[in-house]
Amino acid sequence: MEMTPETIKALLDAFDRSDWREMVVTVGEDRLHVSRDPLSESSLQAHSAPPAAPAAGSSDSAAAVPVAAGDPPPAPAAAPPAGEPVTGTKIESPSVGLFWRAPAPGAAPFVEVGQSVKAGETVAIVEVMKLMNHVASPVDGVVTAILVENGAAVEFGQTIVVVDPEG
Repeated sequence: MEMTPETIKALLDAFDRSDWREMVVTVGEDRLHVSRDPLSESSLQAHSAPPAAPAAGSSDSAAAVPVAAGDPPPAPAAAPPAGEPVTGTKIESPSVGLFWRAPAPGAAPFVEVGQSVKAGETVAIVEVMKLMNHVASPVDGVVTAILVENGAAVEFGQTIVVVDPEG
C-alpha cells in the first residue's frame, strides 16, 4: 500500500481542521510529517532521520501521531557523553507511541540520569492513542542514560532508558 495524492490531501485537510501541532503518518514505506512549527527540533530531526522501518508484525495501515496544541514542547533527553558506550540494562518501549518522562505536563520527571531506581519503579510512560503505559525498571540500579526526547515518537523494542545494576 502507498500514499496516493488523494490520501495526502485528505490527511492535510484533517490536519488543517485540527488543533494538532504536529502529525506523522506512515503507510508502508511512505512517511508524511506535517508541523505547524517548521523550525521545531522534532521537525528538523524528522527531516534528517531516515524513515523508520515498520515494527515487526505491523500492517501497512496508516498510523498518525498527533500532538495537541496545548502540550509543552519536548524537553531534551539526557544522553551519555559522546564516545562513551551505554552499559547496563536496556529498558525498551513496550509499543509504538509517544515517550513521556513525567506523569503530566509540568510535573517532575520520573527519573533523571544518575538517580537510583528500584525494580518495578516507573521510569517513563509510552502513550498509545491516549492510553498511558507505565514503563518500569526491571532491576535495581542507577539510571545511566535516557535515550529519547520527551514527547518523541518511539518504536516497539526501542531502547528508551538504561539502568546500570552495578550502580
